[in-house]
Amino acid sequence: MTPLEELLGPHHRVWLPFIGMSLLLAAFAWWRGLSRTPLLRFLFPRRLFLHRSSRLDVVWLAVRGVCQPLLLWPLRLSVLGVALVICGAVRDRVGASPLSWSGDRTPVFVAFTLALFLADDLTRYLVHRAMHVVPALWELHKVHHSAEVLTPLTLYRVHPLESSLNQLRGGLAAGLVTGVFMWLLPGTLRSFEVLGVDVLGFVWTAAGANLRHSHVWLRFPAAIERWLISPAQHQLHHARSGARGNYGSALAVWDRLFGTLLLSEGRRAPRVGLPRSQRNHAMNAGSALVAPVLAALGVK
Repeated sequence: MTPLEELLGPHHRVWLPFIGMSLLLAAFAWWRGLSRTPLLRFLFPRRLFLHRSSRLDVVWLAVRGVCQPLLLWPLRLSVLGVALVICGAVRDRVGASPLSWSGDRTPVFVAFTLALFLADDLTRYLVHRAMHVVPALWELHKVHHSAEVLTPLTLYRVHPLESSLNQLRGGLAAGLVTGVFMWLLPGTLRSFEVLGVDVLGFVWTAAGANLRHSHVWLRFPAAIERWLISPAQHQLHHARSGARGNYGSALAVWDRLFGTLLLSEGRRAPRVGLPRSQRNHAMNAGSALVAPVLAALGVK
């Protein structure tokens, strides 16, 4: 995957129209009084984009372009393959589905679309929390949390081994849901999409998901932050002070359910990054690629 492809494809969060929507939301927040800095300086602060951490974000795209084909393709799961295994296993254990659907399958498609989104979001929460709780995984996840400033490209600042784990997670989650639906409601099965992207994920990304990794302190009302993770909540997750919480991706319900939800109300934009005592690599691509693996192997 080249940096240009990241910008030109709707399957990627930094697709240019998604960036444009986030800029519009940031401009709206500025207009509502978030900052007195002139608009262009607020949207594109030099200190942010010239920071050494931002430069590593850009270099890391090239690292991903080299590492992803080597690590991800051998581990790529066929969603259909997983689904067939799940469907067969359930049928062998339980028997044929007690349900049948002979009419318009639109309600089935709606339920399938929602189930895929929920399963993906829940498993993202579980894996993300594990990256913080399991010591060896935390050493790998430090690559992401080592960012000293946040930009939309920080999303991709993830160690290739962590990317591989998330690739497996996504394939298993989608395959599990698909297999259950294949058994439960046999027949045509599809999810609703926009430009080849699941509709709920598309809407969530278009609604400012890029501001999660940004300098824009965009809060939601507390009542909404109990259901949806705001950009400010994710920035709290990146706090250098080590705030543990807000592991969710889109939905805040998992954090609320498992007692890890942090609201942004009454808080200020935090300083992000890792304390010096927790860093396991230098601010360069070579060190970020190798040192976390050595640190993870050294965990006792």
